Amino acid sequence: MSVNKHTAPSAQDQFDDATSRQLEAVYLTPDVVEQREKIMTLLAVRSGEKALDIGCGPGLTTLALAQATGASGEVSGVDIAEPMLAIARKRCAVYANVRFTTADVTALPYEDDSFDIALATQVYEYVEQVDQALKELARVVKPGGRVLIVDTDWESAVWASQDDVRMRKVIETWNTHIPHPQLPRDLKLRMQQAGFKEVRVEVVPLVNTSYDAQTYSVGMMTMLGNFAIGRNGITEQDVTEWKADARLMGEQQRYFFSLNRYVFLGEK
Repeated sequence: MSVNKHTAPSAQDQFDDATSRQLEAVYLTPDVVEQREKIMTLLAVRSGEKALDIGCGPGLTTLALAQATGASGEVSGVDIAEPMLAIARKRCAVYANVRFTTADVTALPYEDDSFDIALATQVYEYVEQVDQALKELARVVKPGGRVLIVDTDWESAVWASQDDVRMRKVIETWNTHIPHPQLPRDLKLRMQQAGFKEVRVEVVPLVNTSYDAQTYSVGMMTMLGNFAIGRNGITEQDVTEWKADARLMGEQQRYFFSLNRYVFLGEK
């Protein structure tokens, strides 16, 4: 689906108190916890490093970075949504070496060559000026520093449904909530143009084979549904029926969901 990037609502507008708490719950599901652990392994954080968590959200990755860098390390988290930062500050309150700042990723409030490592999960797809944001990332990372970026292409989603037309329509509508719904397709080139080298790509899939509230896909149904209602001809009844269909698929042991997270690792 072709999407006009200017129609996407801003990330700041999307993450109010309720949505921030909802997303935190999704990020605490076992499958997303496992994904986060895989990502941290790929980044290979070392004790004593200075780390930057871009678009830190509810602070779960920030906390993992603080634990990995240890007492001799420093972790900075930035986000544009104050409700997210409030959750993150509470989560990491016991760590004296963790600091949070409200900031736009296209104008980071740090000096050149400040960080050994930087991580951004599900961030740049929300940023209209993504190339400027990547240049800012390169600016604040030290020469030889490592970066890890995770973004999703929702066209990689496989979601079992008894009404595939409706299912695809919901996903296509969800794609319009961000300016770059297919960012992974050219993110490697964009990173190289911003100044990163030896960029490699990994895939971390999310797979759910049962209808369970403690999974990523079921947790995200509310967010996708709420966004879709009133857009692209989708009604509240359409969303209600889609959710009911998913529950029925679960009861019939036919529930299946898979989505690829694309992980890009590079060095300045």
